[in-house]
Amino acid sequence: MRRATLALMSVLVFSAAFGQEMVTLPSKPRNPEPGRVLELREVLRISDAAGGFFFKNPENIQPAPDGGVLVVDKAEFLRFDASGRFAVNMFREGQGPGELQQIENYLVRDSRVLAFQRNPMKLVFTGLDGKFLREVKPDAPVTRLLGRYGDRLLAAGNAVPAIDKVQKPEGEFLDIAWTLKLMSEDGRVEATSLTYPTRMFAKRLPNALIADNMTFLLCVPLEDGLVAVAHEEGYVVKIADPAKDTAVRTIRRDYRRVRYDPEKSADVAGGARRLAVPRDYHNDIQKLFAVDGRVWVMTSTVDPGKGVLVDVISPAGEYLDCFFLPLPKGVGLNGLGRHPLTIYGRTMLALEVIEDGRLEVVKYEIIAPAARDR
Repeated sequence: MRRATLALMSVLVFSAAFGQEMVTLPSKPRNPEPGRVLELREVLRISDAAGGFFFKNPENIQPAPDGGVLVVDKAEFLRFDASGRFAVNMFREGQGPGELQQIENYLVRDSRVLAFQRNPMKLVFTGLDGKFLREVKPDAPVTRLLGRYGDRLLAAGNAVPAIDKVQKPEGEFLDIAWTLKLMSEDGRVEATSLTYPTRMFAKRLPNALIADNMTFLLCVPLEDGLVAVAHEEGYVVKIADPAKDTAVRTIRRDYRRVRYDPEKSADVAGGARRLAVPRDYHNDIQKLFAVDGRVWVMTSTVDPGKGVLVDVISPAGEYLDCFFLPLPKGVGLNGLGRHPLTIYGRTMLALEVIEDGRLEVVKYEIIAPAARDR
């Protein structure tokens, strides 16, 4: 009994050197039914077959306050109502006030939409009807908008990778330092000392340089001013408090890594050349979500009959639950980290690739197995 109890306890170590807790998750979560399969129940499906818009490469899908859906695509910023009907294209292309060339990130606050453009840098405020309200230029460099943080915005800035140092014919790894920042809605930026490096692999060709990211900055705001960050290849989640400029704890798990099997697809004739990234394993953490104040960790463990393994961790470093979540159509492990997929509450929004190549945005309700089925 004592051995079983210890297996469910996180191992806490306070690191004086780093001023934060170091937590190792137990082998099993607290939930007595780990590894169960949840169900996805379709709520609505959005197709461009009806006209009015055309899906080219949807890449940022988020919920709208009325139960609808927001989708960023090439030269499109689309809003759909709660029934999935197309409502408005909020994208105004250009360089003038309220106009954009490309949306890097966006978020919704109350009935306003905040769209961030990286270059030239500006934050454009509109209503849900697409009506321009105002625009703001941040007073310090910002690269990404990460989410809401109280009455401010959570953002990040990164240093430019030293691509001029790439000389080896076999390619080289580069570090990209990301720093968390807090920004007011009037553009005042406050940088923290919280910095998280990601890795890029770059290779120089006779007349060009090609590169691809090995790891990504994954960051989600939690409750009580905390944020969760993942940026390494291994299973590491870091909890920080940007307002206090404090690293709170580092959470690790003894995770069985998944071998990387690159897709055998040739370069497209006349198109961009693909870079063969030298990796042995997939990144352990593919995506992070904040659900009910907890961290949902979407891992690299994918079972064809069950879906993807999701761990549930508290900000305090407690291993609460794990379950399999079915993956949308056309989504596999190799593309999971980059695939447009959002989880909020008990809802998933995802892009699905249909057999004939059509793209559809689908809203699912996440259903736990009924008690009688357990």
